[in-house]
Amino acid sequence: MQKADRRRMRWLTIVSTMMLLFVVVIAGCGKEDEPQQEQEQAEQKDPLAQFPGVTLPYEQIDPETVVAEYEGGTLTAKQFEEFLRTLNFLQPGLGQTLQTADQSMLETYVREYTGSLLLANRADEQMVAEAKKQAEQTFDRYKKDYIGLLNNEEQTFDKLLEEQNINKEMVVEQMTLINSSILYLRSQISDEVLKQRYDAADKSEFTTASVRHILISNESRSDEEAKKLADDLVKRLKNGEDFAKLAEEYSEDPGSKQSGGLYENVNVNTWVPEFKEAALTLPIGEISNPVKTSYGYHVMKVEKRSVTPFEEAKETLRETVLQENYNRFIQDELDKLVTKWNYPQVKQKG
Repeated sequence: MQKADRRRMRWLTIVSTMMLLFVVVIAGCGKEDEPQQEQEQAEQKDPLAQFPGVTLPYEQIDPETVVAEYEGGTLTAKQFEEFLRTLNFLQPGLGQTLQTADQSMLETYVREYTGSLLLANRADEQMVAEAKKQAEQTFDRYKKDYIGLLNNEEQTFDKLLEEQNINKEMVVEQMTLINSSILYLRSQISDEVLKQRYDAADKSEFTTASVRHILISNESRSDEEAKKLADDLVKRLKNGEDFAKLAEEYSEDPGSKQSGGLYENVNVNTWVPEFKEAALTLPIGEISNPVKTSYGYHVMKVEKRSVTPFEEAKETLRETVLQENYNRFIQDELDKLVTKWNYPQVKQKG
């Protein structure tokens, strides 16, 4: 059973990975309180309805207002607004989230964007050229995906840009800046540092396993009843009954029931502690005794388990270290480099 991840994904991660499928990013962009049928009807009449623009959460200010001042440059309200509009283009639906932003969240966006400005200024010419190339490729990829979702009409995509008050040049410029900061940070992480990090880490961090399990929940029955049913399943499995068939019949885990109880090639750290421990320690192919977690009782069988070698784990580890270094820069260095903050003020609710 997988843990719930409550961490807020920073915009740096959203933009730097660009690995999520666009169709996944836009899923659920509609209003949560709008009936699905009504939403679909509205989108049929106007396909752009599923891609609203940004409603700024702060009081209107002069575009040339300096939001942050640092040695060698400034961040203006115009630049910051263009950044927010670009983010909404890259992550549809963000604009709606921004409408409810409080002052703390707004200041976080200002600080993180200012941090990227400062880091981008450290990138050399080669990095900037590569950053721009990546930005143009990303825009073209998003354009293709958007057009596919807009009835394959390029003119509708052009209208989307107009309604969101953005254009290709703006998006490419903003992403070039962000990509430059990322490329600079990445250049500061050597393979030697990554190897040291890999060698010192708990190897569970790099362990994947394929685990078949049957969950018997204790939510709708007593703990004793759940345990007894799990014990009975252990006996049946040890007597040779088919694990996948029993999982499809009895398991109460919707995430794996239809696949015969199988979670395949999953990093063990995504699971709750008790399930993780069993996935790490059970002999391969052996039927476990019931393993109790907050979800109930699990009958488990580890089908395979392996530790990802350094060369395969290196780039994923690099992204982790990059994010940590960025967070450290924002927390420890940013305020020493910025001479003045002038945060926009969130609109008063009501």
